[in-house]
Amino acid sequence: MAGNKNKRKYFFQKQLSLYKSIFSFLLLIGIGTAVLSGIYTFFSIKLITYFMGHEGVLDPSGAPLLSRILGSYWFYIITGAALLICLATFFTHRFAGPIYRLEDSLDRMIHNDINFQIHLRKNDEGKQLAEKINHFNALLASTIKSIAFLSDEMDKTHLILRKELKQENGTLEQAISLNRKIGKTISEYKYE
Repeated sequence: MAGNKNKRKYFFQKQLSLYKSIFSFLLLIGIGTAVLSGIYTFFSIKLITYFMGHEGVLDPSGAPLLSRILGSYWFYIITGAALLICLATFFTHRFAGPIYRLEDSLDRMIHNDINFQIHLRKNDEGKQLAEKINHFNALLASTIKSIAFLSDEMDKTHLILRKELKQENGTLEQAISLNRKIGKTISEYKYE
């Protein structure tokens, strides 16, 4: 199938909209990590001031407890950052991938290739748009096939008319020329 060959070759191409989507999700990760770090800093300062006491000196007996509490905060921050990365990856695959596929499909359509189906995953965004584009391509391919068939029938009719007339007819030659242009235009499309 022509639509499935070399799917991965476009992975490293510069696609501005794809990069914008990925950048926005990475920005989400950065902001989320900054918020989690801010929360950690806030609680760390509160804890350190609690364990320091009035003299501003850390009580040696509370140091192991303080390090365990701060260590657990880091665990939550790392876990939260990992969850943010997973969330951003999920949304990138759900939004940026389908947008790229739709753009690639429209580029193919611009180059007269309507012999493909856009396949998106079940929960991808843009699924309805992809189905409408697929339906449009199917209707257009059917129409082009009909026009190609009618053009072939006209060629046969022109040959019969030329034999019956047995003389040059300018109108018939013009009709033959126009029909050949229609055939040439149709042949530029990939629809089967």
